[in-house]
Amino acid sequence: MNKVLLGNFFKDKKSIILMYLINAAILIIFFNMIHPGNLEILYPISISLFLLAILIVMEWSKYYKFNHHLHQTNHDRLDLQPVTNEQAEVSKLVHTLNKKYVREINELKSTHEENVQFLYQWMHNLKTPISVIELIIQKYSAQQTFPVEVLKNIKAENDSMFASIEQVLNMIRFENIAMDFEPRAVPLVASVKTVINEKKSQFIYNHVYPLVNAGQEYSIITDKKWNQFLLDQLISNAIKYTGKEASNKKLVMTIFQEKEYTCLSIKDEGVGIPAYDLPRVFDPFFTGENGRKFRNSTGIGLYICKKIADRLGHRLEITSEVGKGTEVTIKYLAKL
Repeated sequence: MNKVLLGNFFKDKKSIILMYLINAAILIIFFNMIHPGNLEILYPISISLFLLAILIVMEWSKYYKFNHHLHQTNHDRLDLQPVTNEQAEVSKLVHTLNKKYVREINELKSTHEENVQFLYQWMHNLKTPISVIELIIQKYSAQQTFPVEVLKNIKAENDSMFASIEQVLNMIRFENIAMDFEPRAVPLVASVKTVINEKKSQFIYNHVYPLVNAGQEYSIITDKKWNQFLLDQLISNAIKYTGKEASNKKLVMTIFQEKEYTCLSIKDEGVGIPAYDLPRVFDPFFTGENGRKFRNSTGIGLYICKKIADRLGHRLEITSEVGKGTEVTIKYLAKL
């Protein structure tokens, strides 16, 4: 940094140095014309060069001090320590602009936090009618006075609405994941089976059969709650895009060891993703070709999964073939 600063200093002072050298050259030429061969002119020139060197050192000291603090400063503490009037004016302007931008940033943060809090509360309130609908479904299911197929359809839509609300709430919570992150050893097979049990009705409704391949229990390093949400999202996606048109489709979850990673492969037998859409599946709100076929596609499921996996230190990979299905692989660091 000092080399760059020194270079900038001489660029700023080159006109003064150049004018001095031109002036010295003119004096030498003029003196030599009057007194040819007389070297006495070198003495005042030497003194003048010495004084120029002192001036440059003094200017460099002021220049370095101000610019060094300018490069080292941050938004919390602006201490430029100006020496010249010009530097004082620059320092004053920087302080004024800094106060203005800090105020604007704080106002934006405050507005954003208020909006997020409002959205969070609103989403929580939406859970109440969903819970009421669930109770009504249970009531009519017990009485057997309502067509079973209709109740199944209502429950499926109600569960989908609940899942969407949970997705939004987790997006909001994700902003503070660092405060809510507790890495520990977590049993992966048990976590997968927990999600499968929670989604039993969704599997049945969509005619998808879950299959877990694991020779043993595997311990991984992760945050239990956020990893559970990650699995929930990926398995829900796999069920949704496997579809209910063809029965007896399988969703195969395979757990295996690969070098320092414990891997979970979630492979469906769904519609698959076109090759030209694959590079963008983790982009926010990207639905691609399948988004035109499935009305519930939002384009945020895989985006959230990728963000969570990155934050947890896991690798997320996806391969797919149209008409054959999609395979998503999570690579966890094995327990140390």
